[in-house]
Amino acid sequence: MNAQQDHRLCDACGEDRLVPFADLGEIPVLCGVHWEAHGDAVASPVGRMELAACPRCAYVRNVAFEPEKLVYDTTMDTNLHFSPAFQKFSAELVESLNDRYDLAGKLVLDIGCGQGEFLRELVHVSGGRGVGYDAMYAGVEGEQDGATFHAEFAPRGSGLPAYDFFTSRHWFEHIDDPYEFLVDLREQANGREVFGYVEVPDAVYDLATAGWEVIYPHVSYFDAYSLAMIFSRAGWTVESTGTLFSGMFRYIEVSANRPRSQGHAAYTGELPSLRARDKQLAAIAGFAERHHAERQRWRDTIARLDAEGAKPVLWGAGSRGVQFLTLADRELALAGVVDLNPRKWGRFLPVTGHRVEPPSTLTTLQPKAVIITNPAYREEIGKSLADLGVTAEILVA
Repeated sequence: MNAQQDHRLCDACGEDRLVPFADLGEIPVLCGVHWEAHGDAVASPVGRMELAACPRCAYVRNVAFEPEKLVYDTTMDTNLHFSPAFQKFSAELVESLNDRYDLAGKLVLDIGCGQGEFLRELVHVSGGRGVGYDAMYAGVEGEQDGATFHAEFAPRGSGLPAYDFFTSRHWFEHIDDPYEFLVDLREQANGREVFGYVEVPDAVYDLATAGWEVIYPHVSYFDAYSLAMIFSRAGWTVESTGTLFSGMFRYIEVSANRPRSQGHAAYTGELPSLRARDKQLAAIAGFAERHHAERQRWRDTIARLDAEGAKPVLWGAGSRGVQFLTLADRELALAGVVDLNPRKWGRFLPVTGHRVEPPSTLTTLQPKAVIITNPAYREEIGKSLADLGVTAEILVA
C-alpha cells in the first residue's frame, strides 16, 4: 500500500482515516465480461483488492482500486432478470415505490439502469416518464414506451434532466468518488423537492460471510450507518433504510429540499444507531481470517466431491460465481458451470477460463452436488433441478 492509500480520508463521514484490514490479493477486474475465446478469458486483467475501513463510521473501500483498469461497455453483462425470483423481487419493488411516491407524470432518473428492465416497468406501472443511463446498456437508444435510454454514464452538472425521483440500483458502490456524485446530484435538483431510492450490496452480509461479492468493480462497501452518513454529509435527508432480498441488498430512501412539516410516512431524518455501525465493525474484524478460511474450505470440498465422483457443478456465472471460481477452483476441478442467461452460454469466464453452459446440460451430466453462491436463489434452483430430472445436493458457498 502506498502512502496516498495509507492516508486516505473516509469517503462517507470525511472525519477519519481508513485503516487496512484485509488483503485479498489479485482478483478479476472484468468479472462481468464473458469471453468468446478461452485465451482471451484467461489473459483478462486482474487488480489488487486491499480493504480498509473507517473506525468512526465503518465505511469500507478498496484502497488499491485503479479506475483506469475498468472498462464499462456493452461487453459486460450483469443482468439478473433471467431469474424468476429476481423478477418477482423487482416487480414488487416497482409497486412499492409507485404506491409510496405517486410517480404518475413525474420524471424518474435511473442511474446505472442496466438493460432497462426496472425503469421500463416503473414507467409502465406509474404512468411517469423515465431517463436511464448505463455504459453497459446494449439495447436500442432513445425513447421507448415513455423511457429514454442512453448507452453512457450519467452526465454530471447541468447535463442531467430536471428529475423528480431518481433510482440507482447496484451502481453507487462502483463510483470512485461517491460523495462528489451525491453532492452534484443534489445540486442539480436546483431547489426542487426531489426523492431518491438507492440499492447496494449490504456490506454487513458480505463481510460477515465468505465475501464472494467483494469484487473489483465494487469500490465501496456500505452498511446502514455509513450509507446514511455519506448521504447526510452530501446534504440529503435520510427517509429510511433497510435490507431486502434475503438480507443481501441494502436500500436507502432520501429526499432533498422538502419542508420538514410535509413529513413523508417513512421519514426519520436520523442516522441509524451506533449499534448498526458496531455490527459492521464486528464483521470487519473477523473478515480476513474468515475469507481465507472459506477459500481453503471450498478448495478442499470441491477436491473431495470430485474424488468421490459427485461431478460437482457451480450454478451461477455472475460476479459472485466468478469470484468464487477464481479463489476456490483455479484447478478447474468442477465438472461444469451453468447459468440461466443465454448471453453467457458457450463463453468463458475471466482468469479461470471456465466455460458456461445452459442448465439443460445437467440432465446428461447428472451431478450429485450443485454449488450456489447466492442463497436467495436456492428454492428456484432446487425446482429447476427437479424439472431437469437431476437429484443433487445443493451446497451454499
